[in-house]
Amino acid sequence: MNVIATSVLFVLLFEFSSGVVSLKSHDVRNYLGTRTPYRFRYNKNDSKIKYPQCNDSKIWMIARHGTRLPSAKDIVGMNTTLKDLKFEILLAHQQGKGDLSKEQLQQLQLWSSDLDPDKEKYLTREGQDEMILLAERMHKRFPNAVKHNYDNQTFLFKYTATERAQQSARYFTIGLFDRKDAQGVIFAPTTKIDPILRFYKHCDRWQKQVKKNPITYKEQYIFGHSQQMNKTLAAISKRLGLSHVLSLDTVNLMYKICGFETSWSKYHMSPWCYAFNQESAEKMEYYHDLKHYWMDGYGHDLTYRQACLAIKNMFENFSSNQGPNATFLFAHSGTLLKILAHLQLYKPDQPLRGNTLLKDRHWKTSHIDCFASNLAFVLFECKEGDHVLALHQEQVIKLPMCKEELCPLKTLLEYFYDSIYNCDYSDMCSLSNEKIAK
Repeated sequence: MNVIATSVLFVLLFEFSSGVVSLKSHDVRNYLGTRTPYRFRYNKNDSKIKYPQCNDSKIWMIARHGTRLPSAKDIVGMNTTLKDLKFEILLAHQQGKGDLSKEQLQQLQLWSSDLDPDKEKYLTREGQDEMILLAERMHKRFPNAVKHNYDNQTFLFKYTATERAQQSARYFTIGLFDRKDAQGVIFAPTTKIDPILRFYKHCDRWQKQVKKNPITYKEQYIFGHSQQMNKTLAAISKRLGLSHVLSLDTVNLMYKICGFETSWSKYHMSPWCYAFNQESAEKMEYYHDLKHYWMDGYGHDLTYRQACLAIKNMFENFSSNQGPNATFLFAHSGTLLKILAHLQLYKPDQPLRGNTLLKDRHWKTSHIDCFASNLAFVLFECKEGDHVLALHQEQVIKLPMCKEELCPLKTLLEYFYDSIYNCDYSDMCSLSNEKIAK
């Protein structure tokens, strides 16, 4: 084997062993929405981040839990609807119908599902790995703020009252400390009402005006019943060799399971992804993005205003000599998306609508809200005063209100003055002060 061939083989083996995958633009795995694997998105450069005459002194980080199992409803769908559909597809191809290749049919033939619905949304092995490796990389980047030795006075770990968040926090500490220290980590107690990690769950006005408001789902409904979606369903059904057109619910189930199974298996793509090409995967991605835009993003101002509680918590920590140097919080997709909107990140040029698919939109959950998505703020003590660095999915980003990536703390405190000093959760979320949501 020549030198070039050996080098190519080495690269391929490295990517395979590390779980790093380079995706081409037409790959359907680029369009998996909130079920996108973190290994497709994180910043692989874990070298120390440093600035002249500055030292990292504090970090405040909030992360979505790692890769999880589907909901009980989707698990039941896998065990019934998709099992039946599998044999229908195989039979159709035996009759010369459909466009799946021999290899794809073999993978579908091998597919089976016997997941226990009682373990819905549990963290997977891949989710554990995501958290361990994320912790290792954050320590390498910011060794002053993220010490290797555990101290209950300088570290704060907190998670929501869910198995997937609790386990994510646990495996993160395994990646951060040696075994003995990791076993001795003290986690902040969980509370039924958590105004920082899951503020929206108990915001009565948001629950009524947004989550339970049919208008929130109007644009998604329009797109789901549009002519282009009908054509997409027909094309998918034809690709699978079926004589009837699959319902949106069934195609949506296939799409979600495509994402879940691809996420929790490092080296294999779910055979349910074979049902989609780039065009149909983009349609399904947009169908879900419409929901997240109107429920978790910029659709209603109350949605992202209530995230002031999390932002306030971060700034209070950075503005004080007290409190932990390293704060790590473990929450959910709904938390991260609302905070991103509060920060004015990934705001589309126009509201997302069901009558037009905006391909070049900034609000694309496949890129901004994959499993284990995270947002970190790092306080740097500099000769010219305190500065803050923001990272999203471990990639340094420039906040819209800042001139540079390393932004003066004073600038941020002034811009987020209302978030810090006028963040009245009770008043904001009380139905007695109800106003019509935008």
